[in-house]
Amino acid sequence: MQKANLYEAILFVNRGIDDAVRGLERLKRARDPGLNPGYLDEKLTLFEMHRALLNSFFCSNVEGSELRDEAHFAKRHREHEKRMLDEVQVYQDVQAVEDNRRLEGKAPKVRFLSRDEQQTWERQYPKPPIDVGNEGQHRPGEQK
Repeated sequence: MQKANLYEAILFVNRGIDDAVRGLERLKRARDPGLNPGYLDEKLTLFEMHRALLNSFFCSNVEGSELRDEAHFAKRHREHEKRMLDEVQVYQDVQAVEDNRRLEGKAPKVRFLSRDEQQTWERQYPKPPIDVGNEGQHRPGEQK
């Protein structure tokens, strides 16, 4: 049975119990001398007890299926992300998160540098020269 059909079936069961409960409550309010309110209260309690048992059974039964589906689709989503995620998308995703944080009044976790700020940063922290030929040798002025 499809998921929607399962959830719809439990909806129908709950609606039916709601209808039965409303009917019993109306009978209680009718104050007919032949209807014992205590008996009707007992039946109301039984309907609600059975509803709770049915819903509990349904939820327990469906939980395992939902957890398996979640794991299956999470795995498929990770595979999709691996194929589709590129550098530009990562920056767009980070920018979207930061925009949301700004709208919520939160401080940024990431800051994008402007071109001028990037150049200033690169001047402050230049990349060390790579001296492939003399990697193991000691240069003058360096300590061992």
